[in-house]
Amino acid sequence: MFFSLLTLLPTLLLAAPAVRAQVGAYGQCAGYEYFGETNCVSGYYCSYESDYFSQCVPGTAPPVYSGPVNYWFPFGDSYTTTSFNTTYLLPTIHNPIGNPPFPGYTGGGGENYVGYLTEVDNTSVTFAYNYAYGGATINASLVAPYLPTVLSLIDQVNEFLGPVEDGGYASKPASTPWTSENALFSVWIGINDLAGSYYESGNRSAFAEVLLGEYFSLMQELIAAEGPAAQQALQVVLGDFNSRLATHVASFKAANSGVKTWIWDAYTVFTNILADPTAYGFVDATSYGNTGDFWAYVDFSSIVWALQADVVWCYIATISIQAVCGTTFLRFDVELIVLQAAAHAIFAKDIATLMAGSLWF
Repeated sequence: MFFSLLTLLPTLLLAAPAVRAQVGAYGQCAGYEYFGETNCVSGYYCSYESDYFSQCVPGTAPPVYSGPVNYWFPFGDSYTTTSFNTTYLLPTIHNPIGNPPFPGYTGGGGENYVGYLTEVDNTSVTFAYNYAYGGATINASLVAPYLPTVLSLIDQVNEFLGPVEDGGYASKPASTPWTSENALFSVWIGINDLAGSYYESGNRSAFAEVLLGEYFSLMQELIAAEGPAAQQALQVVLGDFNSRLATHVASFKAANSGVKTWIWDAYTVFTNILADPTAYGFVDATSYGNTGDFWAYVDFSSIVWALQADVVWCYIATISIQAVCGTTFLRFDVELIVLQAAAHAIFAKDIATLMAGSLWF
């Protein structure tokens, strides 16, 4: 901690109150990455123009929005992140995701499901405090993320539980007066945990229990404040993990009276889209980077060709895209896959349907 010491000499010091500068007519008074004065000269008020720019204009400021606000605290990985800085500009009626300006900086480069659910598919004013971090695992000591600087789910929850000055809002400060009635907590995570551990030795079901134990201990803290064989093994792990997740959710709900829970099955949604991509408006199951593609970006580490006769299907696994067409089996082993905004739009509507009738959607 930096400590500043001012030594006072035995001399009388007279100080006059500092006069703060004011912004002149039509000068900038607010905006993303603006750190200047915010008070306008007499007869002018700071008028919002965009997330990047507000200026002093003549007249009297209109009434501040005083209607009901609901709160959403998402946690997770690159599918969820909008790169929200918890210690900078907080969500407002103009930008319900806070910062950066909508749609934020997402894994796919455009809107993701968090943006859609706060701006398009919401049925109320919802402020999203998005703690998600790209590449996150549940516990970095159990499954290491791709970089040591990545904030795990544990780190994200601890940030929420921490002091306000460090980006924690569990204490319901004046800036973020959420309540148990109007706050939604969501977690979309697991892809990096399974992708980074399914091939390890040992009992994978037992390890899934360890991961889910970590997961639900964190939820309790919140409620208190590559070949075909490898792919088959991964699919078994995914199914087992999801089944155990549902069991844990049921137990969690039973142990916390008054708590309502939802489970959105991302695995099924991905499978349905990639099995018939054109039905959802996408070109195919493997193209990426262009309009009409499901995938926004794919970082290829290798390409492997093999033959598999008389099979026509498309399958998405955690770390691989497989397209099987006719007798040609093409597998892309990937290090990073992210989705187009159009995919997130589908996710958002599906989640909104699941939670229809709730305060938020």
